[in-house]
Amino acid sequence: MEIEYLQLIKIDHENNCVVVEQIAEEGNVRDYVMATIERISENAGDREYRFKAEEMTMKSCLNNLVLNVNRDDQSLFIANRLLSKENEAQERYSRITEIQKGILLIGFCKMTDTEYKVVICKADYTEFIEEATGQKKNGLPTKKKIFKSFCGNVTLNACEHTFGKLVTYDVNSNQAKYWYCDFLDLEVCLDDTENTKKAFGFINSKILEPLRSNHPHEHLRLWNMTVGYMRSEGEFSIDHYADNILGTYQPEDGLDMAPLVRKAKDLPSKWGFDNRFNKVPTAITSKFKQEYKLTDDIKLTLTNHIQNLGRTIKSYIDDEENKYIMIKSEEGYRLANSIHHEGADQ
Repeated sequence: MEIEYLQLIKIDHENNCVVVEQIAEEGNVRDYVMATIERISENAGDREYRFKAEEMTMKSCLNNLVLNVNRDDQSLFIANRLLSKENEAQERYSRITEIQKGILLIGFCKMTDTEYKVVICKADYTEFIEEATGQKKNGLPTKKKIFKSFCGNVTLNACEHTFGKLVTYDVNSNQAKYWYCDFLDLEVCLDDTENTKKAFGFINSKILEPLRSNHPHEHLRLWNMTVGYMRSEGEFSIDHYADNILGTYQPEDGLDMAPLVRKAKDLPSKWGFDNRFNKVPTAITSKFKQEYKLTDDIKLTLTNHIQNLGRTIKSYIDDEENKYIMIKSEEGYRLANSIHHEGADQ
């Protein structure tokens, strides 16, 4: 990777201005910037976007950055635009959150002879100062020092260029709308409903369903946990699902979970849905159904997530080694009880 253009600008909310920071050619600042750009360019991002057709402001600025048209002026315009959008967002959400003090990094990087990346990143200002002065302390964890970022793939050949994949990353649990919509003029490629359908569909078909034949018990438990996660309101995160649901699951039959965790993390890039989005449970409610064969004539059908699965469905062996399934159910008890008494009377 070769950095063709780079600008660092402090977003100063106290004085309502932006200030260009000097970049030393060698030493701590350069190392910090290089590490930050590499981290962003290698990051798959949270969500894929496209430029809004009716808004050309940021796309025009990025066009000029790519074509080397007044890059410093474009960077200052971008920084002032961010300051303005952050001030508006702070006024709207003052009771909820406070916009972090940060430094804006704008870069244009050459990856191959024709492939480039445009990077815009807001990072922690204190972390930057500590790096720049050589007074680095423990600092923030790697993922926390970058608050928000944008990375756009660019194909550039003979002064003709096209934008490819556009992704963002946000350290907050929810993507800040002022960052991707108001500041960057972006809109999502897939809406939350489409993402929910795809995520659940491919988790079910690629991760869970292959377990059914050789690991039916683990399949049932993991399916139940997955449905519980997908039917709850809030954000979907493939990393959360892979690490905290699959990764912490303790199988009882020796199932190796590590390959499933890796496979789950590859699903978004392989099958075309976003790493993070807001779940829409109603979009997949009809798919919350699983059947398990009990005998040639009887099936167990689950239509939703079951809390306390292990207390609801249990196994039982009588003195004659006959094996049964026990299901906690008032209605089921009344039905079985009437069948039992009918059988006794015959």
